[in-house]
Amino acid sequence: MIVSKSDYLVGRAAMEVVMDGNGVADRVEIMELLGRHQIYIDLKDADGYAGLYAEDGSYESPFGGSTGRAAIKELFLGLQASGFTAGKRHMSGPAMIDIDGERATALSYYWVAETEGDPGVYATGSYRDELIKADGRWLISRRVQTLDASSVSAGTAGGDA
Repeated sequence: MIVSKSDYLVGRAAMEVVMDGNGVADRVEIMELLGRHQIYIDLKDADGYAGLYAEDGSYESPFGGSTGRAAIKELFLGLQASGFTAGKRHMSGPAMIDIDGERATALSYYWVAETEGDPGVYATGSYRDELIKADGRWLISRRVQTLDASSVSAGTAGGDA
């Protein structure tokens, strides 16, 4: 199929409307937040990690749960001190984001790679997030993490925090 210059320009104009009118900046900020969530685990940055959550945010997973930014930080530090995340690299997969004003939901996938033992995918699963925009910044108000049954030692795999 040959695309004419006028077809291209019409498509580009439509894309500009979408880019300007449908929350692209919000989507980019949410994607950045989801990516930082994983990277802060590997950087062992408890403050950065906890700072992604609303003050009264909650985190629920097969590995534990907490409510409140301070409690989420303590959970992170406890899992890190136990060696739970040692030798693991946390990756974000695709995300499906729905924004409604100052609230949003996201469904995303993750996988955890082994970095010190035999190479391979250690765990996979999903996140279901509820997000709020507070003081111009997107934050996680609730995160529910699942672990796929095929993960190594399901229930104890090198999961989140």
